[in-house]
Amino acid sequence: MTSDQNLFSYLASLMDQGKEPDRLADDIWSRYGRRVAVVVIDSVGFSRVSQQHGIIHFMTRLVRLRRLVTPVIESFAPVEFKFEADNIFLAFEDVDQAVSVSLAIHEAVSGDGLMLTQEEPFKVCIGIGYGDLLYSETLEGFFGEEMNLASKLGEDLADGGETLLTLAALEAADPRLTRDFTRDSTNISGVDLEFSRHVFTEDP
Repeated sequence: MTSDQNLFSYLASLMDQGKEPDRLADDIWSRYGRRVAVVVIDSVGFSRVSQQHGIIHFMTRLVRLRRLVTPVIESFAPVEFKFEADNIFLAFEDVDQAVSVSLAIHEAVSGDGLMLTQEEPFKVCIGIGYGDLLYSETLEGFFGEEMNLASKLGEDLADGGETLLTLAALEAADPRLTRDFTRDSTNISGVDLEFSRHVFTEDP
């Protein structure tokens, strides 16, 4: 990035000067565009379990989750890594890292035996996108279509133990990493969405 301003400050400065950012798209992408794989991780049962058992019950599980996955994530050297409520947001230089860390997180959560309730194991849902995104060097992070799709996949479509890839992420990944993924599709708000799905299962 060639500017010492973050993305939002730069856009605001253009608007203050009476300039239309839409007409300066090439300059904005040159300054703030990055090609990355983004990972959106959501936990299962936040609203339901918090209502049934209280928010502190769920937050204690989040503390344990964060302690568990932090060394796993850091071992893959993400370019961005942040916790936000019961979500985790990551970014990597390539899709293979994103897929590998996602599968490793599912394995770590399952292997730890972390329980959401006495009867229900704790699980996470993961969505991965890949492409050119705008980056703001603040807590806002990345913006763009693949970020939106990864969020939709991870937060709305994936079930516990699942990793969903956008088609762009699937096409950029090493086929050896995605050989156990299956193609799927759905319609959201009138928009057809194709993706690839992997369901984590413990080895017998």
